[in-house]
Amino acid sequence: MKTIRTIIVDDEPAARLRIARLLAQDPSIEVVSECRNGQEALNCIAKCRPDLLFLDVQMPGMSGFEVLEHVHAHNGHVPVPFVVFVTAFDQYALKAFDVNAVDYLLKPYDDERFFASLDKAKRFIEMRTNDRLTGKLMDLMREHLHANSTHIGTFTIKDKGREFKVKVEDLLYLRAEGNYLCLQLRDRHHLYRMTMNAVEGELDPARFLRIHRSYIVNMAHVRNARYSGNNEFIFSMANNERIVSGRSYKEQIAKVLAEQVV
Repeated sequence: MKTIRTIIVDDEPAARLRIARLLAQDPSIEVVSECRNGQEALNCIAKCRPDLLFLDVQMPGMSGFEVLEHVHAHNGHVPVPFVVFVTAFDQYALKAFDVNAVDYLLKPYDDERFFASLDKAKRFIEMRTNDRLTGKLMDLMREHLHANSTHIGTFTIKDKGREFKVKVEDLLYLRAEGNYLCLQLRDRHHLYRMTMNAVEGELDPARFLRIHRSYIVNMAHVRNARYSGNNEFIFSMANNERIVSGRSYKEQIAKVLAEQVV
């Protein structure tokens, strides 16, 4: 795994020191800055582009939530760092998870609890699907298109007495509709009489991923996939649609995405 660039943000020197000492035990972590307040944190985030923040909630001048709001609003196309909130106040826990925090460390915490939180953050970072992942997926798909394959390559559609073929590679996703499948292209869709379970075995698993009992997506047309919490991923497709995965598919999705991370 690559080095994880990390920033510690807390107005208490002792709190920063303890986090730094614990992080020093993990060789994959590089602490690039320690910040005393929200403004320092914003400056360092813009300059250092960290992967991970250990962020206090209550600080003079700007709260941890305000820091995170500013980062989301002004980070442009730069990936937003993952956040572990560290605080002595338990009333902010629900709000922390509303803003997709990785974890909420409540002071005082022991070493075991800290490292459990760190491990969780590292898993999130491994699963992050960014532009490099999307580029690699596209390269893999292009390579695969030129390889010999025994998987289905086209669907034959019959409509109003005429017959035509739809290339599998052009499909964004397949959606179950009773005993039919909705074959979704960029600008139109077709109905095809077949069940989801039957078609899954006909599709190339190097290209298509089952993410829901009613959805199979073509990874070549996935712009972004991110973990949203609650065992769900959100897939942003090439036609700007967003598809939420089924919770029971979390493990297989995470495995596929983690294998593709550069």
